[in-house]
Amino acid sequence: AIADVIKIWMWAVGSLVVGMGVTPVVYNGGKALFELVLSKDFSSMINRVAAWCGTAEMEDFFKLCWGVAAVVLVLPLIEWLGLKNHGRWPGPGGLRLPHHGSAERGNGQVMERNGRGLLEGLLGFFLVCGCFFLIGVALVEAGAFSKNRAAAWWGETFFYDLGVAVGMALVVETFYRRVVLGVFLRAMNGWLAAGLAAVMFGMVPLVLSGFSKVGAVDGELLGGWRLAGMVLGGGDVFFRLMVVFMPWFAFGLVLGWARCRTASVWLPWGFLAGWLLAERLFSRVVVPVEIPDRFAGYFASESLHYGLIPLLGVIVIGGLVPIITHGYSFQRDSEAGD
Repeated sequence: AIADVIKIWMWAVGSLVVGMGVTPVVYNGGKALFELVLSKDFSSMINRVAAWCGTAEMEDFFKLCWGVAAVVLVLPLIEWLGLKNHGRWPGPGGLRLPHHGSAERGNGQVMERNGRGLLEGLLGFFLVCGCFFLIGVALVEAGAFSKNRAAAWWGETFFYDLGVAVGMALVVETFYRRVVLGVFLRAMNGWLAAGLAAVMFGMVPLVLSGFSKVGAVDGELLGGWRLAGMVLGGGDVFFRLMVVFMPWFAFGLVLGWARCRTASVWLPWGFLAGWLLAERLFSRVVVPVEIPDRFAGYFASESLHYGLIPLLGVIVIGGLVPIITHGYSFQRDSEAGD
């Protein structure tokens, strides 16, 4: 079980290293393609790719490279962990982790069918979305954000944003709370497993926040190691840890707790979809206001998900988990005979 935990972390670190390493190369190649297309016409697909490369920043290229590296490396990871579908109903709900796990040791948690899972997912979605809508209104009134007068009405893109939020929540929670947390629960107690999965969950926005210092650097002179140093160690690291990492880490804990309480991922799916949709809608109609006071910057920052005030919202959502999941009891692997 401990070996499986190490494998998960090797995949996470490996995909980050590969993503960092190839990003400068892909960035320079994309910019060169854009300049080439300006003087010579290619197929419509290449022209569209070149147009995106011309407007994309280093962070956009890194997201692409990191995502591709993670997907490519997850294939050998699945084989390495020995994941398999044991004749259960198709889809991620039928995934058992891993087949050589620890049924005889009584560790881990069986994922159970949940008759009221859809209702809980919808409830979690509306609770989180509503809570952070109120936080967003409060932040605008407090002057941390201002209304974007040039923004189109959010209703024009609502269904697109809803689809993106729900789709991302399904993918992210299936991986983090089913696969990652499922493996971690085989090796350690529930809170430690949820906390370790939350660390990995919070590292993603923390890494991305480091690209705010990269924009002025000439990409042709930037290598993978230098990029990694600028992203991971640039700026005020403590500020980024408190403002960016802590809210996401705390929310990851809440998602892990909801998964363990219900032995399913319906509620985490709903929570994360509401969290993502609230930020997408909020960012379309407001713009952040530069806060010169460093201390005030800890309470609210560039995103609805950054700062100590959003962290308080996460704590409120966490306090609702035992109320939503009241009356649950689930079996361990050894009791269920998995």
